[in-house]
Amino acid sequence: TDTIMLASFDMDAKHIDLISIPRDTYYHRKGYNGAGENKINAAYRGDPVNTAKAVSEILLGMPINYYAVLDYKGVENIVDAMGGVPMTIRKGGMYYKDPYDKPPLVIAIPEGEQLLDGKQAVQFLRYRSGYADADIGRIKAQQEFMKSAFKQSLGLGLPKITKTVFENVKSDITLGMATKLATKAIGITSDDITTYTLPHT
Repeated sequence: TDTIMLASFDMDAKHIDLISIPRDTYYHRKGYNGAGENKINAAYRGDPVNTAKAVSEILLGMPINYYAVLDYKGVENIVDAMGGVPMTIRKGGMYYKDPYDKPPLVIAIPEGEQLLDGKQAVQFLRYRSGYADADIGRIKAQQEFMKSAFKQSLGLGLPKITKTVFENVKSDITLGMATKLATKAIGITSDDITTYTLPHT
């Protein structure tokens, strides 16, 4: 639960709203104390339904119909299946090392426009040390990545890569529903995706 996002897809209007929930968002759970336990990313505990309930609660009871969880390897596989994701990398590039992270983190992406492969995409999504506002800066970058990835996947014909996505994501969405969503998404552009970040202090 390093990254938490809620997506709402209006299939008739062909519009997607994407809400990012900062992982350090305060969320009190009865019986759990301590700063770390009162962050929303601690609610997961191996069950994505726990996180879905927490997100629904802080969004005033917004219904959440499905969950989808993927790890770094899943991101890598999906991006490679898409043929990469085009991104413009910030001036000075993105460089960082943390040998103690699990898995060990090595980020080395030069500045400028480029097509990120799976490994680079994971590095891009994990990078936060160079942003003045740390996690919030990373959230903005992740939202831009999502828009670019979506645009790239539509260019390939989204239904064609749905199978790859399905194989790399733990979800309660059936393959039939995933295919329906992918089919309904045909014709959507990145302009049809609106991103938000949960207000915070």
